[in-house]
Amino acid sequence: MERSTRLLLSAFVASLVALMAPLALSASDFSDRGIKLFMENKPQEAVALLELAVREPSADELTHLYLGIAYQQLGRWDDAIAAFRRGLTGSIQYRHLFLFNIANSFFAQGRNSFALESYDQTLAVRMDYSPAYLNRANARMKVADYTGAVADYTVYLTLDPGSSQAPTIRKLVELLGQKAAAADQLKAIEEARKLAEEAARQALLDAVAQSLLETAGSTTSLSAGSGDLQGYDEVLSLDD
Repeated sequence: MERSTRLLLSAFVASLVALMAPLALSASDFSDRGIKLFMENKPQEAVALLELAVREPSADELTHLYLGIAYQQLGRWDDAIAAFRRGLTGSIQYRHLFLFNIANSFFAQGRNSFALESYDQTLAVRMDYSPAYLNRANARMKVADYTGAVADYTVYLTLDPGSSQAPTIRKLVELLGQKAAAADQLKAIEEARKLAEEAARQALLDAVAQSLLETAGSTTSLSAGSGDLQGYDEVLSLDD
């Protein structure tokens, strides 16, 4: 009987150990399983495991990065930014990717000034990272910085001439160049118009002044209804 009891107890312990083994493994395996779910296009399920994984002191950069990107896929932009910032504090290898994805999250929210700042920081860390030039150009388009956008699109095409988007970007750069030329032309026309108006105004002032001098030489007073005085009043109205 005692032997039977010992056998049953041993069997129970073995079963308990078998049941607990997966749980023990899961604590250190959350990251791998979460990333696997992410790769299977299951961001919601991935987030549940990756959130547990990043709580571990041993969580690596990629775990934080995948968690942030999974949040992005779910449209949880603020959570994504928070995740990327937590990963950024201890990042070394993927620092530019954390900054880049922070910028992308801001851009998705329409917070373009913050996005531009983060794209700048990305390129400060890695100046040859072509996607940052492309996305910064897009953000500059949003704030009507067409000159800056053309510069970034041009650098992007230099770094990645074989991009599938290259034909579209080249066409866009061409159109922006035409727009800039047209804007410069309109500005020149406007400046010329102002100069012409100023020249005409000065010519009228000179003519009135000369007329007044000539009138002063032939009479001691000038009536309020004289043509010369009316002419002077017209010049004042141009200056108003």
